[in-house]
Amino acid sequence: MKPLLWVLSGLLAANCFALTPPLKQIDAFKIIALDGGDVKGAIGLPVAELSMAAMIDGSMEPIPFQIDQYNIGGAVYFDGWDVPMAGTPERLDVTDKILFLFKDAGERYTNGVPHDGSLLAEILTRDSEGHVRYVYLVRNSRLRSDEQYVRYSAEEGLVETDFYSIRYNRDNHLEWVDFSYGSYVGDRPLDSLRLILRGGVLTSLAEVELNSNDLVALPKGELIGPIRTTTQLEFNVMFMSVPILNLSVQIHHAPQSLIYDVRGVIPEFRRSFVVDPTITMSIDANGLLGATIRSSGNPELTGLVDGRIDEAEQGLIDAGLDPHSNWIWVSTKRYLDFLSYVDYLGGFDSKLTLLLEDDLHRERPNELYPGQLPNTGYVIEEFPKSGFVGVVVSLLMSNGFEGDPRLFAVEARSLPEIEVRPLRFAF
Repeated sequence: MKPLLWVLSGLLAANCFALTPPLKQIDAFKIIALDGGDVKGAIGLPVAELSMAAMIDGSMEPIPFQIDQYNIGGAVYFDGWDVPMAGTPERLDVTDKILFLFKDAGERYTNGVPHDGSLLAEILTRDSEGHVRYVYLVRNSRLRSDEQYVRYSAEEGLVETDFYSIRYNRDNHLEWVDFSYGSYVGDRPLDSLRLILRGGVLTSLAEVELNSNDLVALPKGELIGPIRTTTQLEFNVMFMSVPILNLSVQIHHAPQSLIYDVRGVIPEFRRSFVVDPTITMSIDANGLLGATIRSSGNPELTGLVDGRIDEAEQGLIDAGLDPHSNWIWVSTKRYLDFLSYVDYLGGFDSKLTLLLEDDLHRERPNELYPGQLPNTGYVIEEFPKSGFVGVVVSLLMSNGFEGDPRLFAVEARSLPEIEVRPLRFAF
């Protein structure tokens, strides 16, 4: 009788879940980062004993997950880097994060359904429309999902996801050797990452510009996981072949996003040599004629990429950006849209302006394709005299965002409501 009860309960659960509509495209590949401190019953347990599962078609199945440990500065921890771990190696701490994808949540566990290991916690997720889905934290399960949403080869400098791939110069991860997006119709859509540091040396009259020839980011470690891959870089700012500034950069690659996390402490002595510094961070696209551009500065305006700055694009530039509401949306009209954002860390809160170039012929160093069609991004106008600087630049990609950008630009970054409930169901 017991196997029959298992089958009946599984069918009932599957039928109940069938009533829940599938997640919207904008939500499906969001990374849910559960703080270790939210799962109090698991604190101190060996990380190797933990895994995640969900009810799928009436059966409890393992789902892709990873557990990232963090350093005392709030970034992902890397062994051998100069920032200590916040918690204890190999054990779950309150500072650790358990990662899974929103789309892998399933129906609620039904008593009697077979499962491997002990269920420690039920994690309830609720989307923007109120629909509830569940995942489970499991201890001592022998089962692991073999799904890899992100693939990474440090030797080749190659990252691949189900949506995009990017290859870096192995000697400088600020240089993109190749970029592709699976659904995009056309040649390579994005040319290069642009990073430019401008400032006067001792006096504003002697201004210098440092570009990718002078800004070198060397990979020092990789944390490869099925949900997200993080690369630790040592970022050196060179002037006349002499390093004048050293920063920590982490690049996070997720299925539909690319995030640069830049942190460092500016020595007052070295900062005193640079007058009125600015830093420009932008994405140079390749030949996106006909694409449209909108931004948070004046979301009513729509710029058209046609090789020249038109009235609407100039209006977007003049409107600028609020440091706390600074999204930029580019729609290629060829099954690729990208949204970008900047977030400041640790009290760093400088003036921010919009960079927008629409030019058929202008060339920049280390780009593969001439023209800025378009080049969009951010200019940080002010830097502190000394102390901590933290900037996170996010690029979110989609086959096409729908609706009003004032709504989906917020929705794209909003995580679902989460509730953690302790359980004690042993196998």
